[in-house]
Amino acid sequence: MAQDKFESRDEDLGATDWRAYFDSSCFRVWHLAGKERTFKIGKVTRLTSEMVNGGKREIKKQPKLELLDSKGNPLPLPLLLNKTNAKTIARLYGNNPSAWTGKLITLFPATTSVGGEDVDCIRVRNETPKRTTKPKPAAAAAPEPATNGHDREPGDDTDEPPRGALETDHAH
Repeated sequence: MAQDKFESRDEDLGATDWRAYFDSSCFRVWHLAGKERTFKIGKVTRLTSEMVNGGKREIKKQPKLELLDSKGNPLPLPLLLNKTNAKTIARLYGNNPSAWTGKLITLFPATTSVGGEDVDCIRVRNETPKRTTKPKPAAAAAPEPATNGHDREPGDDTDEPPRGALETDHAH
């Protein structure tokens, strides 16, 4: 007779939001770690979900974006668009979702009212992000001393969520 087996494992996620400790199948506001982030749209598809709500079967369809970080790597979780964010992207790049592929969008944490309660959400910034490239240092230029009182070099500010922000950072 087979015995059920339960294994537990403690993990220090290093997450900045308690909600990151729960499973998630899509990119959520806490994955932004409180910061605005710019991503490239890698692919646009439609997700069809079936839910049972109060005994009633509902089919929900919505745009699903595969996002790429600043190095061109896909994020492990897709961004599911609500109508507000889809309309914002359409204002930026047109109504044809296939034309959105390869375009940049900036996501930022916000709040909205749902059922009279303010809840956290992701919004798409209503402006086309500027491509920024770091200027290459001149060959003879000496590094400038830090003026912030710390002995650290400026880091590469990437568009990737911080380590530990995504649930998949902790999958084994």
